[in-house]
Amino acid sequence: MEIPFNFGAAIMEGIVFSLILGLISKKRPEFRVIFYAVFIAFEIASVVMRYSGQENATYFFAHPYIAILITDISDLSTYVKGLRPWKEALFEKALLWPLIIIPVFSAFVTTTGWLIKLYVV
Repeated sequence: MEIPFNFGAAIMEGIVFSLILGLISKKRPEFRVIFYAVFIAFEIASVVMRYSGQENATYFFAHPYIAILITDISDLSTYVKGLRPWKEALFEKALLWPLIIIPVFSAFVTTTGWLIKLYVV
């Protein structure tokens, strides 16, 4: 039996982590890399807990992609305000992240989650 994809959970995780990223970017921008490492670890755990009972690897990829994409879109204002000029920030957050970086993160979550599913769960 296949478990349906949970869009609500992916969207909620994206919103919650975008709020946390906003706080980190405002108070301690040097912790942004640590935030993304924790975020990826959380997504691996979330995906394994939600989808380990089914055989469709698309869920393992789509869930973190949606969550990270929402966080990425909300982070554009931080980039424009302090980290990059407007055009560079728009290029990076509208093209580079959704087409290259987020798929790499999601593929890592997919691979790790699938290996955990196969060998641990």
